[in-house]
Amino acid sequence: MAAQKKNNPGKERRTSKRSAIELAASFGIDEDPRPEREAKINDVSGGGFCFTSDHKLEEDEELQLAVDLDVLEQVVINVRVVWVEKVKGRKGYRVGVRLIESDGPEFERFMEFYRKQI
Repeated sequence: MAAQKKNNPGKERRTSKRSAIELAASFGIDEDPRPEREAKINDVSGGGFCFTSDHKLEEDEELQLAVDLDVLEQVVINVRVVWVEKVKGRKGYRVGVRLIESDGPEFERFMEFYRKQI
């Protein structure tokens, strides 16, 4: 998928509107699932989002992201890594993910928050 992204950099593949809001998040990975790795979410759409992180992830890796919707509310959502690219000129990676769940109270709360932003 990363190759497809690079071959068609201007092609829009989202099926829902995107919001340029920024949200704080944290995540764990397979060998250490505790959500202690920081991420900054941006470009949120109804099907997924992009985030930046200092940790390199692999395509198809599944993560649980703890997303801070505001100061008092956090939801945990399951995502799958679709693409990863090195941030040019500085440390870190941009990571594109898609949501891999479509129901449940945390998913519904995330979608409700997203719909209010667009």
